[in-house]
Amino acid sequence: MSYWKEVINGGWSLVEGMRVTFRRLYRPVVTVQYPRQKVELSPAYRGHIEFVKFKETGTHKCVACGQCQRMCPSNLIKVQGIKERAKGRKVGTQYFIDFTRCSLCGLCVEVCPTKTLKFSREYELEGVSRWDGVIDLMARLGETRP
Repeated sequence: MSYWKEVINGGWSLVEGMRVTFRRLYRPVVTVQYPRQKVELSPAYRGHIEFVKFKETGTHKCVACGQCQRMCPSNLIKVQGIKERAKGRKVGTQYFIDFTRCSLCGLCVEVCPTKTLKFSREYELEGVSRWDGVIDLMARLGETRP
């Protein structure tokens, strides 16, 4: 009996798939003349990660705790920081990430205790060589203007 049940379920999924295909077949084709026209992104789009620039300090709040580095499943993040005073907090000085191998899983964004990391809306991140994908987010934050 289970054999016939699988055959019926398989046939039904085939019919459903063909119904979706035929419905999409008669919709108009939308072509964007890239790069003259920009693609309109979905609100749910998750680009590469970047630092949040906080208005009250004018910079990031990274304390170089290393939680994002430990949480990264691909081991792509390298964080370095210094203590300015002996009993003071640690301050992040370098934050390297290799975007060529990043899977955009978002674990680093979720685990950040200071909420310094966020997903960007940028989708035009390209380079000529493999090493153009290795970026220091601290230096990149310094290049941007509020």
